[in-house]
Amino acid sequence: MTALKNNIDHYMKLKGIKMYSHLLHAIALQLGIKGQAAYDFASREKANFSKTLKGERPLKYEYIIPLEKIFGVSLARLIEEDSYKLPVEKEMVPFIKGFRYYAYVDDMELYEKELSKMLNKENKSILHEMDEFGKTFIDYVVEYKAVNGVRFLHDYYKLRLRFWNNQFETEPKGIFWVHEGGVEFCRMVANMGDLKLFNDIFDSYFMFASNGFYLPQTLYAQDDFFEIVMDHDYLFNDMFEIKTYKYEFGPSAKRKQGRDSMSFISINPIINGCLNYALKHLDKYKKQAIEILKFGIEHNDRVKSGLTLKPEDVYIDEIGGLRNIRSNDVLDIAVEANVKDIKDKEINDLIEKMPKFKPFWER
Repeated sequence: MTALKNNIDHYMKLKGIKMYSHLLHAIALQLGIKGQAAYDFASREKANFSKTLKGERPLKYEYIIPLEKIFGVSLARLIEEDSYKLPVEKEMVPFIKGFRYYAYVDDMELYEKELSKMLNKENKSILHEMDEFGKTFIDYVVEYKAVNGVRFLHDYYKLRLRFWNNQFETEPKGIFWVHEGGVEFCRMVANMGDLKLFNDIFDSYFMFASNGFYLPQTLYAQDDFFEIVMDHDYLFNDMFEIKTYKYEFGPSAKRKQGRDSMSFISINPIINGCLNYALKHLDKYKKQAIEILKFGIEHNDRVKSGLTLKPEDVYIDEIGGLRNIRSNDVLDIAVEANVKDIKDKEINDLIEKMPKFKPFWER
């Protein structure tokens, strides 16, 4: 009897799956096969699956992820219970335990002692690569809700979103991820309730200073992101805090700017995205819209009275950045409502009271 059969029998018993035909039907559902076609698939594949369990033919490639999801264990555990004790062959690192194993176990000690030290053939960390299923480690962190995996990436690699809603960079390792779950990863981090952790990974000030806010594909332009922020009080309240942010220029920007960095003091740059999303969904977020508008009346007045430049030398850009018209430097973030045809009188009165700045198209 093969190790694979022993382990599949064991996990079937744990999951209450009584027959191989039932398991094959579950695999079909995982593969997206529905209705009668799923039963036909189970009947058709039963003989081949029996040969696989006898060791007469290899396990089909497309069965691997479905089996891992059904049983909640890695492929390594299905093939051999003690596979994690086997010596590591450097060129086979992604295929021994794999990202799936580590995210499923979600043990900080394993992350630090093993995963962080796994290298590819170029002696670089495997964490910037995809596995044999075209997935990254972050994909499995999301799939298995691996909160220690989030902390590991934050603490060890300084994980931070970079421009697109599914690309991340790290410092000082220089690792760069591309994956498909940007919004879900953001929601998962938000649910952890750690403000510093969230702001470090989803650093909106960094994105604003690097002009990433102006890219329509960025996470900070997505309705899902605004909803996540407003559904978590600790993130919503953080928008109103005035912070100093120092942005370090890259080599080419240093030459162009003639300086190493720039600093600005402002509220959170996401505030206008959240305000305008709330204005479009007043049935759910009217309370939040009112709070932002009331804050905006006082904040914009304070900013306006504190300006040392003439009004004609300042403009507000399309996402609320208040800028010097000559140098284009960020002076602050102003609150601005861009939603038209609002039917709510209370909301319209607040918008009318809010001090305005010259829009970017008039600069």
